[in-house]
Amino acid sequence: MTTHNSRPGPEQGKHIYHYAHRRHFSRREGPNSLFFIHAAGRVPAVLCLLVFFFILFSGCLDHSLDYRAESGWAVGSSPDFTCTILHTDDGGITWKKQDIRPVLPGIACTDITAVDELTAWATLGEGTIPGGMIIHTSDGGATWTNQALPLAIPDGVKCVKGVSRIEAWAVGLKGPVMHTVDGGNTWRVVPTPGITLNQVNRIDVLGDDIWIADFGSGENGMIHSPDRGATWRREYLPGVAPGHGPMTASIVNSRVAWTSVNLQGDIYRTADGGSTWNIDAPGLLGPNDIDDVCAVLEDRAWMVQNTSGGGYAAKVTFNGASVSKTDWSFPDYVYEGVSAFDSDRAWIVGFRAPKASSDLPRGSILHTDDGGLSWVSQRLPVDDVDLWKVSFVGARR
Repeated sequence: MTTHNSRPGPEQGKHIYHYAHRRHFSRREGPNSLFFIHAAGRVPAVLCLLVFFFILFSGCLDHSLDYRAESGWAVGSSPDFTCTILHTDDGGITWKKQDIRPVLPGIACTDITAVDELTAWATLGEGTIPGGMIIHTSDGGATWTNQALPLAIPDGVKCVKGVSRIEAWAVGLKGPVMHTVDGGNTWRVVPTPGITLNQVNRIDVLGDDIWIADFGSGENGMIHSPDRGATWRREYLPGVAPGHGPMTASIVNSRVAWTSVNLQGDIYRTADGGSTWNIDAPGLLGPNDIDDVCAVLEDRAWMVQNTSGGGYAAKVTFNGASVSKTDWSFPDYVYEGVSAFDSDRAWIVGFRAPKASSDLPRGSILHTDDGGLSWVSQRLPVDDVDLWKVSFVGARR
């Protein structure tokens, strides 16, 4: 059984700032804060102060466990195919354009991955100049460095996924798979014996698992390594029409991952680590490309889809044998990337639809923190950039 709840999108170009910025704390806040609250009514104030200063001091020792702001990056390109990177450290209330001077006009951004507030990688490789690049920041984007690749990538580097400050995976449009364990100082080619990559669209990495969506390989286009690149296999997708293939990859855990097939609107999941893939929601979003999927639970994911008349965002939920979706239409913008923390908070990025007014900015970022009940168009520092992908620190993408 499929249920459908469709909602209109926000008025495009209208910037509404009516939501409160949320900050996120780790589990450290939970037990310590509860102890402090309960103790406050039962013990002398001096002891409460001691507990308070202990929490404060211990937090200073490990910032990674104490406080995480809503930091994120979005990438896109100007009309001359020059890469543009935007950054926020307040959930998108303020976006700033970052200086990436090593990048020349004519080579466009293709992907971005945010590891923490200081660390991110971006890939480049589409435009008027052949070849691919990987650029990296370790200071929150104050500086970006072009990293040396192990060989020329004539078709461009398509996508990247950061695992930690020192580890990341990347893949070219037609290969190869590349891996770094030293922050990008050295990238090495990871062999995929017997597997040729034809037209890669997405990569995701979690734990030992790496999934690559290779659209160009059709029904056998889910490329999977369950052991950190030691071995690789093709995984079969049933019901893929000739000329179609997987566009997305989003891992939940070692058993469950999601993908979608271009022009079919079908949503696939595996629940056994890729041994079998099932069409759990055939034709749910109609005959158009689902360009990005961000699964936040085994049974729930955000996704964006483009059409000639604009774009859609959707949240899909499985409940046993039934599936439900809530989607939103945006006639003025085509959305290509999504980054979500959970079922409530998500960001989507895209570019102006062909039929939209030329008076509108070329790029758009929308945000919801109430599960899509309302979408806020976030103010951007540029109006001549088509946005492509987005990644927030700590999000599922």
